[in-house]
Amino acid sequence: MPRNLHPAEARKRKLFLDRTAAALGVRADQAERMLSGELRSSVRINRLHARPADEIAEELSALTELQPIAWCPDAYHIFGDKRAITASTMFADGQVYVQNASSLIPGLALAAEPGHAILDVCSSPGGKAAHIAALTRNQAQLWVNDGIKPRLNKLREVVDLMAMRIEDMTNIPGQYLDKMVERKFDRILLDAQCSGEGMVNLERSDSLRYWTLERIEKMSRLQQRMLVAAFKCLAPGGVLVYCTCTIAPEENEAPVDHLVRHYETAVVEPIPVDIPEGMAGLESWDKRSFDPELRHAMRIMPSPFFEAFFICRIRKRAEAA
Repeated sequence: MPRNLHPAEARKRKLFLDRTAAALGVRADQAERMLSGELRSSVRINRLHARPADEIAEELSALTELQPIAWCPDAYHIFGDKRAITASTMFADGQVYVQNASSLIPGLALAAEPGHAILDVCSSPGGKAAHIAALTRNQAQLWVNDGIKPRLNKLREVVDLMAMRIEDMTNIPGQYLDKMVERKFDRILLDAQCSGEGMVNLERSDSLRYWTLERIEKMSRLQQRMLVAAFKCLAPGGVLVYCTCTIAPEENEAPVDHLVRHYETAVVEPIPVDIPEGMAGLESWDKRSFDPELRHAMRIMPSPFFEAFFICRIRKRAEAA
């Protein structure tokens, strides 16, 4: 624990740790260790680049120490110096993309195919959309969107750098999607705005500067609206993947629970990826019971290579109107 914490900050830290420990099923001291220290990065080879992937992999391995990620093709944990990659020509040229390993899961969970109409609701900076484009070999109708206008500049840079073929780029607040987008999609990714608890580093004295229960509740209400709006844009038989980089059940299981209780066509499905760091979604929190289907959601435990993450795969029944 950082020294000389103000009593109010110490109380906030204890509340954060007690909640985190309860959500993850660990002791408070274990939760503190899990969320202390800088996160390490992983790297993914971009198969949309003109250069053959095996050549990229060979050069990448020569730059620094790597370990293949068993459940994600073309991806590696960076055990050596990340700067050897980020300072390289191959990074500047879009041959590889550096990201946290947890962010590789949503694209795989989406299980998109060439020809699918796909919407990435909160797309910037673009790493997940780039992964989807690579997985579909640039043969999907990929629509990228972000509700925060300044973030579109970074998104455009990544789209160009990673040689992504997109159908459209829009600036629509996620909670209003259903009112502003007329078409339906086979696949939708909603990587929702959240309180970002998964990126907290408790070694820093200011790590919880913006963390409050009020902010969590505010985010939860926004996420609920965004999830319902996105679901309304989903075609019958389609799949929506909802994810966040936070721990609070109010932002994770709760919005999904609201959706499945109010829309009988919404069904939570198991994540079709075997992630050793994953644990089942919660079925209750703070005296509130969630729909039993939430056990099919996945929580990623925080560790040196994984930020705490939540992923839920939701299908709209084919008989939906």
